Amino acid sequence: MIPPAVMRELRYLEVYTAKKIRSLRLGAYTSPLRGPGFDFDEHQPYRPGDDVRRIDWNVTARMNAPFVRHTHAERELNVMVALDVSRSMELGTSHYSKKEVLTFITGSLLFSALSDQINTGFMAFADRVVAFTQPRRTRGAAWTMLEQCWALAPQPGATAIGPAIQHLVRTLKKTSVIFLVSDFMTDEDFAADRNLAVLAARHDVIAVIPEDPAEAALPAGRGYAHVRDLESGRDVAVALRPASRRRYEEEARRRREALAHAFYRASVDHVFVPTNGRPVEPLLELFARRLAK
Repeated sequence: MIPPAVMRELRYLEVYTAKKIRSLRLGAYTSPLRGPGFDFDEHQPYRPGDDVRRIDWNVTARMNAPFVRHTHAERELNVMVALDVSRSMELGTSHYSKKEVLTFITGSLLFSALSDQINTGFMAFADRVVAFTQPRRTRGAAWTMLEQCWALAPQPGATAIGPAIQHLVRTLKKTSVIFLVSDFMTDEDFAADRNLAVLAARHDVIAVIPEDPAEAALPAGRGYAHVRDLESGRDVAVALRPASRRRYEEEARRRREALAHAFYRASVDHVFVPTNGRPVEPLLELFARRLAK
């Protein structure tokens, strides 16, 4: 059962998101994907292999050469929320744990989709897919998904993004907005995975990364800090010296930049969500940026 404190925050998010989403709706921005739809994108010269049914004969007559009319994919899309439930998501050294932030992110996305009459699905993964729900659209379904999200026990083993991406490629037939909610603490080179390229080509993929302050800087004080990898169980003693702090912060910065670069290479939007702030605000800022494009 969802704890009362988390439930109060979710109730607040349900009301807050419904108000905010009137101007920043999930389905209000024009999809960056091309596909069947009515919103004009651009004309391009016909190339071998283009669908001849898309030839714009009026433009073709004026230009004396065949031109194809491209449109944006339909705006009414399914939404799929894919959640990382590995052990690393248990980390919590600030106001919220990653699991709580993950739940709040899921709630805001579900309530946003509900306000816009969009079907929403749910998937949970660790080193494999552990839960999957096809997109539905009811208020009860949203709260059922949140209960299911909270009830899932942290899964042992290392985080693996590949199996989750492969599952989404195989099961999602209709063009969808996919939110990959994970800290991406993995040894995989997931950006080089061909399945991610396929997924990003077929769907609109957005990575949402919860960040705990302890991942960016060592705690204050002197002596040593005992750090444990929640997934491997490995314990390490870290000296709280200025040199150690600099190396730790530099490594954290490099990892953040590498993640951003990986998402850029894969044509995947991304947003970092700190656990010591309001989880919904970075998401609303993301929607606003996409609306402005």
